[in-house]
Amino acid sequence: MDSFNLVTHEPRMLIVTGEKTFEEMKELAWNKKTAAFGGLKNLLSRPKPEDINITHSEKQYKPFWHAVCSTHFEYKRNCEFIVKISDPIVQKVTIFGEEKTMDPQRNITLSRVEHCLEANSKDIFVDAYTEKEEDFSKYVAMSTRELAQTAELNEGNTIVLPVKVKAAYIVRKLLTEMLKPIDADEVLDETVSIDTLDLYFRPVYAFEYTWVPKNKQNVLEFDGITGEFYSGKVLREKMTEIFTEEALFEIGGEIAGFIVPGAGIPVKILQESRKRKKVIDK
Repeated sequence: MDSFNLVTHEPRMLIVTGEKTFEEMKELAWNKKTAAFGGLKNLLSRPKPEDINITHSEKQYKPFWHAVCSTHFEYKRNCEFIVKISDPIVQKVTIFGEEKTMDPQRNITLSRVEHCLEANSKDIFVDAYTEKEEDFSKYVAMSTRELAQTAELNEGNTIVLPVKVKAAYIVRKLLTEMLKPIDADEVLDETVSIDTLDLYFRPVYAFEYTWVPKNKQNVLEFDGITGEFYSGKVLREKMTEIFTEEALFEIGGEIAGFIVPGAGIPVKILQESRKRKKVIDK
């Protein structure tokens, strides 16, 4: 029986919407300018607000992946267990009309078939530029707009960070983590579903601050939706895409490596019966 089913849903490319205006972000950045040099421990060496200027600003779109994989495995496995006959007067045991042999320790061995069901789900977030896993879950609940191509983001001087992680990598990562050998004698159903495979772009504003008397620069990045800020860097010029959109979302080869016979499906039927023995005192 061919029980393996792999279901994939159409990948999407989304932009997180509802961002603040540039003027709102610039005002926020101006009010936080002393924070750009806030790491200085010596209070006497910290700059005065009037000594700090914003010398460069830019809007960026940063990409990240959100993917969800679910599995549903139904299977049977054969097991044996031991029943101990402790009453010395018992000479024979018959179960369902079949006489069972007692060993010298007054044990009888019985067989059973276990009907098993495993259902699991996992979602991951991966920074599509740095290739690191991070928690971007807050953006999933925010308003979004679907994109046909990344060119829609390249308005004015906006910088779009290139996607370095392809969909194929995300799928392979999920399948590797979710598909494990099944301890089974007969597999009835193996269904693996890539429920979500979305590439998000979130708006970020980067501001470079200059401490004029010291000619020292630092950069803060502000989340265009939440206003949260953290240390960052400016890029100053547009960046070139690494992959075409067709290559970016191509996952057929990765999936084939998991479902083509002999190509390494991690889900395998283990033909040998397990000897899971449990002693029951009768």
